[in-house]
Amino acid sequence: MSNAIAIIGCLAFLCAVGYGIFHLICKAAKKDKHFSKKLFWPLLIGGFILLLTGASLAEPDASAVKAEEKYSTLDTAYQKLTKEHQALEKKYENISAAAEKEKSEAEAGNEEKLSKLSQEISELKKTNKSLKQDNEKLKNSQKKLEKTAETLQSENKSLKRQKAETKTSENAETAQNNAPSSGGHAETKAAGTSQGCDIKGSRNGIYHTPGSTYYDRTTDPAEMFCSVEDAVAAGYRAPKR
Repeated sequence: MSNAIAIIGCLAFLCAVGYGIFHLICKAAKKDKHFSKKLFWPLLIGGFILLLTGASLAEPDASAVKAEEKYSTLDTAYQKLTKEHQALEKKYENISAAAEKEKSEAEAGNEEKLSKLSQEISELKKTNKSLKQDNEKLKNSQKKLEKTAETLQSENKSLKRQKAETKTSENAETAQNNAPSSGGHAETKAAGTSQGCDIKGSRNGIYHTPGSTYYDRTTDPAEMFCSVEDAVAAGYRAPKR
């Protein structure tokens, strides 16, 4: 039925159009032909209305049905993908929020660690500075002790020399008192030598052991010693060669 209405409307519309074209041709050929508006406009408008009515009532063809089904399937898939996309967005937001939270907590922990490290470094710097000051004090004390030791060593050498000179003078006085002549001194030396005290102490403050370079040349020693320790204790030193 709808197809018949559409066909009738199409024929009426075509008749109206053909009538209009025919009238225009006649007018161009200067042939007077009466143009009937009562015939043209009803055919044109009525045919157009019938054509539209038949087209609207016509059943959709198979391609249109397939297209509709395909569109419906695609729309369903689109809706499903939209829901999945929304779910993924929500999941992403949750993961992002958790990551931001962990990041903020990690940054807070790092800041706390950095603060502790800064405090430890500051304390170590203070300790290092204090140790440097103590080291400087120890160096100064060491220098003072070295100077004191040098002074004591010089005083000790001076005392040893004084002691040796005093001992030498006492020995000389004793020798003079015990021996009436100069031969007594030689006898004392010989007695010392016979007892094993054969280390000679020269008047220059140098001791000579048997077999040394200047041992035989030292014929008039100031003292005789039984050991090197006695000679050193008396203020004598070893020869340079």
